[in-house]
Amino acid sequence: MTNKYFIIGITVIAVFAGIWLGYSTQDDRQIAVSKTPAIQGAILPRARPLKDINLYSLNKLSFDENDFKEHWSLVFVGYTHCPDVCPNTLSVLNQVSLLMQEQQLKPPSIIFISIDPERDQPKLIDQYVKYFNPAFISVTGDEKDLASISQQLSVVYAKAPGADGTITDDNYLMDHSSSLVLVNPKAQVQAFLTAPHTPMQIIDGIVRSQVYYSETVK
Repeated sequence: MTNKYFIIGITVIAVFAGIWLGYSTQDDRQIAVSKTPAIQGAILPRARPLKDINLYSLNKLSFDENDFKEHWSLVFVGYTHCPDVCPNTLSVLNQVSLLMQEQQLKPPSIIFISIDPERDQPKLIDQYVKYFNPAFISVTGDEKDLASISQQLSVVYAKAPGADGTITDDNYLMDHSSSLVLVNPKAQVQAFLTAPHTPMQIIDGIVRSQVYYSETVK
């Protein structure tokens, strides 16, 4: 391991241990969870359940709210023709997964939702995300179902003119939110991680959210 990754790894451990100690030494459990920890973004005091999700992955396999259960997920919306935000963010998310694995912290499932179903067929999206990490999951859906999941995730997107200033069938951009959405093992929106994204800021947000969840879950 290089010196850079060694230092990052030690920092990850220190963050996790510090947060956990800060909570566990409280005499009153209610005091410990009365205020959500500060992150680059926001942890929801009351997680929001995802429901009636109707998306599909490679080979048109169904993907719904049950696929978010029993593990943590980090969701990012985008599209394969994205010129910068999507590839940059997926590259950072790959670093997050590798760093957490190196420090024996289980990384969340990375789920990429394409909001461009007209051009992004399931096979294309799958190849796109697996270029960054073979474990990444890709899904999409029809316009109605994408609008539903986007509203529940509090992300927005819209078709925008391409380089020539017009919108045609094969020449357009998709403006979209850059935030990452952290979903807890009960398929509930737990936190939002806002840009600019760096591996350490994302890991910090994940760890703080997970500790908060562990202290509040019934």
